[in-house]
Amino acid sequence: MFYLSLEWTNDLESKQKIVDQLLRKVPNFAPAWKEMAALGIDDSKRLDYLDKGLKADPDLETKGFLLINKALIFANRGRKNEAIPILGALALDPTSPLDIEVIAKKTLSMIVSK
Repeated sequence: MFYLSLEWTNDLESKQKIVDQLLRKVPNFAPAWKEMAALGIDDSKRLDYLDKGLKADPDLETKGFLLINKALIFANRGRKNEAIPILGALALDPTSPLDIEVIAKKTLSMIVSK
């Protein structure tokens, strides 16, 4: 329930406090790392948070968003050769949730066409 309160919180400072508290209580909660990455100030910190989320045994939906965001950071840093395989694997993985598959394909298309 505490995690769900993020959905109705618009203030960045309040979100940061909620995520910090959540990670102190449950440091292996992958969705909280996904949220922390969204609040990250720089790409290095965001990548660290995304990797922590991936190591926390995320559900398929969360894993997909963690990987898509990681691929976007790589692509924005000019590391398309690392981003493309991540997105391609998500797009073709039969266990990927449908929304993750579609987002991965769209993101892959945008990266390749740049």
